[in-house]
Amino acid sequence: MPLTSQIVFQVLAAEVALQRDQPAPAYQTYLALARDTHDPRMAQRATEIALGAQSPSDALAAAQLWQQYAPSSERAAQLDASLLVLSGKPDDAEPILARELTKVPAENRGSAMLALQLLLSRGPNRVGGLHVLQDLLKNDMDRPEAQLAIARQQIQADDAPGARKSLEQALTLKPDYLPAALMLSQMGPEERKEGIASLEKYVQQNPKSHDARLALAQMYLASDRLDDAQKQFETMHKNDAKDLTPLMALALIKIQQKNFTDAQTYLTQYAQQAEKTPGADPGQAYIYLAQLSLEQKNEAAAGDWLNKISPQSQQYVPAQITRAQLLAKQGKTDDARKLLATLPAPDPRDQALIARTDAAILFDAKRYPEAESRLQQATANFPDDPDLTYDYAMAAEKTGHYDVMEAQLRKLIQTQPDNPQAYNALGYSLADRGQRLPEADKLVEKASSLAPNDAFIMDSVGWVKFRMGDTSDAIKLLRKAYDIQPNAEIGAHLGEVLWKTGAQDQARAAFRDARKLEPDNDTLVKTLQRLQVNDL
Repeated sequence: MPLTSQIVFQVLAAEVALQRDQPAPAYQTYLALARDTHDPRMAQRATEIALGAQSPSDALAAAQLWQQYAPSSERAAQLDASLLVLSGKPDDAEPILARELTKVPAENRGSAMLALQLLLSRGPNRVGGLHVLQDLLKNDMDRPEAQLAIARQQIQADDAPGARKSLEQALTLKPDYLPAALMLSQMGPEERKEGIASLEKYVQQNPKSHDARLALAQMYLASDRLDDAQKQFETMHKNDAKDLTPLMALALIKIQQKNFTDAQTYLTQYAQQAEKTPGADPGQAYIYLAQLSLEQKNEAAAGDWLNKISPQSQQYVPAQITRAQLLAKQGKTDDARKLLATLPAPDPRDQALIARTDAAILFDAKRYPEAESRLQQATANFPDDPDLTYDYAMAAEKTGHYDVMEAQLRKLIQTQPDNPQAYNALGYSLADRGQRLPEADKLVEKASSLAPNDAFIMDSVGWVKFRMGDTSDAIKLLRKAYDIQPNAEIGAHLGEVLWKTGAQDQARAAFRDARKLEPDNDTLVKTLQRLQVNDL
């Protein structure tokens, strides 16, 4: 139907309503136009408006009209099917899904089946989705991807025994099928053994199979069998010296084993080979080599490795951040910040990381007001970043802006109710200032329930106990915390409690140990000054 002046007027009126944040009349106008004109564009626009207004039932009604008026539109069909699934009607979506599946080329059918399962898993009717999936794939049961897709949906439908059978069938069809083997291994100890045994048998029969050996090595890693994984990666390296995967894997295994010499050898080989391999990025190896140098207290070597990372590398921003941290450690705070300010960071995650690093450098330089200002700006730009929120709270505490600190930590508790550090920081700060001690006690106890073996949280619980007059429990907790994590601040707290209870010789010993760890620690220095302890 041609666009008459009346239709144009209605379209304009609907768009004006949208601009005024009135999606309901705009949707009704476009839906009525779609029914009157049979124009798929009107139905499409109604669908888009309903989706934007987060009204799935209205979107479904419009999408069905869109598909009716444009039966060859793949986008309309896919959206209609998706909305039916999300509305808990997978049976109604089945004809559309079956039609779309027939259009998929044979070489892409495996990935299409897995994508189909992912769609069905998003709906509330998981059992109905399983029945639809089984019906759609009934002629594909000789494909491992079909068995894996069904197994995944069976897990969604709480049918673990059925999922196990499907995964076993997938591995029968393709013994080196890593996704099925990994999923089976995650179902329990017996299933893990079964998945590994299947791959071991296949590798013995097909020793040149790269994918099977890689899958087996990854299974060993998932089972904490480092030595067995190492043997597989070593064989892969012997079979193909240019393959980068085993080189990096062997390097990481050696790092975990604290064998830094061999790790450096593998990383150097990786970097050399990656430099000669089109599309490869040696930057990851250089990052690890720099970290190994830092582990060995060789900052100059670390800087040399970092300088090898080109701006085209995915590791360029992390490398420059590490360089800035090295400069700051050398006392070159402003140079470090200038380096961070010049970094190209189109990715918001990199922008947030750069902001945190910049603030941390200021914090370490005891430039607390600047750190707080930097984090205030960063949290405005990234209000949902929990790490920035926490850092902002800590900087605000250092400047005495306790209202800001508490607001940020309570925001974090609201958005992350299982974050022990948020409860701990607020509880400790209240106790350290001698304020609202019963509330402080509840906060640190909550933190302790979430992370019972965290030494710093244990320190906070002990410190609150001390502030509330329970010196006996305070000493026990602080000693335990210090044993878990020898730390100058924990040592300072332990020393102060001992000093206040009259055990001054023990207190001096605790202070001496703490000073050996970090002589310039703020808490330790202030504690010694306040208690006038000068004879260590």
